[in-house]
Amino acid sequence: MTFFITRPALQEIERRAIAGFPHEICGFLGGEVVGQGRETRPARNVATDPRVEYNIAPEETLAALLDLERRGLKLTGVYHSHPRYPARPSGTDLALADLPGAVYLITSVMEEPGGSLRCETRAWQLQRRRAIPTELVVIGQEP
Repeated sequence: MTFFITRPALQEIERRAIAGFPHEICGFLGGEVVGQGRETRPARNVATDPRVEYNIAPEETLAALLDLERRGLKLTGVYHSHPRYPARPSGTDLALADLPGAVYLITSVMEEPGGSLRCETRAWQLQRRRAIPTELVVIGQEP
């Protein structure tokens, strides 16, 4: 599978991941069709320890679904960051993935020498405690 994301949506996720560092940030992706992320919808991370995990309250997930549906969009993905950890699903990510059909974007935020932060974002399908790599294609013009 391939997941297409607009450049502004990816930039927003990575901007939020850097701003939230060293905590994990999270949210939803919406688009007209499955396999597309056109816009982001940030969510609050209500995890006990947001430095190493994320959790989105069920009522916030429902609100996101209803808002997207009202505007003629579908919930197509979930995103979160991994501060100081690779952009691959953790055991917790696999255990808690609960939106069938959604693509999961993970943005790794790593510290560079000199203190700057660098992001790498990858896409995954999380099914039955398995992580399936998904091609991530950025659509839109370079700034």
